[in-house]
Amino acid sequence: MKTFHELINTTQLIDLLAVADCRLIDCRSDLMQPEKGRADYLAGHLPGAVFADLDVDLADPITSTSGRHPLPEVERFRSVLESWGISNDTQVVAYDYANGALAARLWWMLRWMGHERVAVLDGGIAAWNATG
Repeated sequence: MKTFHELINTTQLIDLLAVADCRLIDCRSDLMQPEKGRADYLAGHLPGAVFADLDVDLADPITSTSGRHPLPEVERFRSVLESWGISNDTQVVAYDYANGALAARLWWMLRWMGHERVAVLDGGIAAWNATG
């Protein structure tokens, strides 16, 4: 089975889902409308995907010395990954609306944690929906 480490297209993802244990993570978010990502996830998402809340799962609370979305504390983030069913052997595919910026944040965070088997869906949910 091929392991994906960076970008994956929709055809590759369809093939991967047919043969592998893969965890899909919906990273959709809108900085101007914080609840939009969750609402869109609840309205429809890739099969079996879990929702990654930018403000809750992918960041620690803002402090007087932090930026907008400070990295979460390592052990807390590890607990989030475990709650999503992600182990070091899990192939993870992150996606967002289309441009990949928020999916890339999760990709980077997983790599930061030493997780090698993570990719970003090229074109996000827009590309998935376009495949029919």
